[in-house]
Amino acid sequence: MVNNQLITLLHYVLSDVVFPSFCANCGKLISNSDYAVCNICRNMININIKNYTGEYIFSLEEKIHGKRKWFLDDGVWLFKYEEPITELMYSMKFKHHKSIAKLFAEYCINAINLKKWQFDYITYIPVSKERLWKRGFNQSEVIARYINKINCYNLTKLFYIKNEKVAQKKLNSNERFINTYHKFDIVSDYYKNINNKSFLIVDDVYTTGATINECARLLKIHGARQVYACIIAYAMLKEMI
Repeated sequence: MVNNQLITLLHYVLSDVVFPSFCANCGKLISNSDYAVCNICRNMININIKNYTGEYIFSLEEKIHGKRKWFLDDGVWLFKYEEPITELMYSMKFKHHKSIAKLFAEYCINAINLKKWQFDYITYIPVSKERLWKRGFNQSEVIARYINKINCYNLTKLFYIKNEKVAQKKLNSNERFINTYHKFDIVSDYYKNINNKSFLIVDDVYTTGATINECARLLKIHGARQVYACIIAYAMLKEMI
């Protein structure tokens, strides 16, 4: 009992005194927690789920892209890409507040449970070698790992970027689809594990859907039974507004 009390006291001293935490959104000093956001900012996070219907996620997409084949069987888009989500995304990616990924993972798990999906593997969208080197981690992978840690799915690195093309953010909506075609491939060791299996793909931000659709296409042409997507935030490109 005494040892447990000492451990608790030591944890308090280290977390709240020696290494205090600040809210990743507003900067307010908070008691050290797993999430790095204060209660006020967490209450500001309004979940605004978009569900996949087998067609375009947004009404303007079909006018912009024309008729395109979509390979997802189902998906959820959790938040509109606006404050405080934009600030939390920025803090996670560029200030290395990886604990924010755990917060996002909990929202993902709630959505997965609500959808009652059954899948064999959970995977994530890869990032370029340059971005991985600069940032030090792949934010979608970190979120997927938290989801896997909490619910014990089979986490697998399925995709890699075989053609380092122009960054998506520099392109317009139609160019994004062209840019992603044959940009990705599946890690060779896993080709034999795809046929008749179901997959969940995790990604951080959706704009045109080009990336998630290409990865879903790869899985389907190699025999995947079902492909689901769980994406944290959705945003329209400026040209779409």
